Amino acid sequence: MKNNPKPLSFYLLTFLRISLICTFCVLLNGCSIFSSSKISGYAPVQYDGSPASKVLKTAMSQVGKKYSYGKATPSEGFDCSGLIYWSYKRHGITLPRHTSHQAKAGTKVSRWKARQGDIVVFKIGRRLHTGLLADKGRFLHAPSSGGRVRLEPLNNPYWKPKIIGYRRIIN
Repeated sequence: MKNNPKPLSFYLLTFLRISLICTFCVLLNGCSIFSSSKISGYAPVQYDGSPASKVLKTAMSQVGKKYSYGKATPSEGFDCSGLIYWSYKRHGITLPRHTSHQAKAGTKVSRWKARQGDIVVFKIGRRLHTGLLADKGRFLHAPSSGGRVRLEPLNNPYWKPKIIGYRRIIN
């Protein structure tokens, strides 16, 4: 038996065929591969229609915006308190701009009574972090440098032990 090596043209042709098949598959998939729920792995938020859920919906319109320390606009990005400040302000409600003040704003509510649009307060080391309660045990926030506005589960092993309270802004 002779071991006949394949010519270089065979390998090039095989590469071209595989490339065409991959391109065809991507084109068939179209823009559906870029939907936010497929990229981020979360289901859409179900809004309850309350005034606070309208604030949450406004904040959700910023999913994917970059984190930017000290900023509170869609064009510049958001830090955690900036996202909350901007979202409530769009509905005529002025909140404190800084996290430490947002952590004391409104009325304290228990975890069991917290609802959409309430502020979730976390303690990370010596500093505070805030987000908005979404639904099904999830919250929306602008995480940190290099991050983007996103939903995360409250029972995430990183976040769960750091929750120190909930604040209701709209009764």
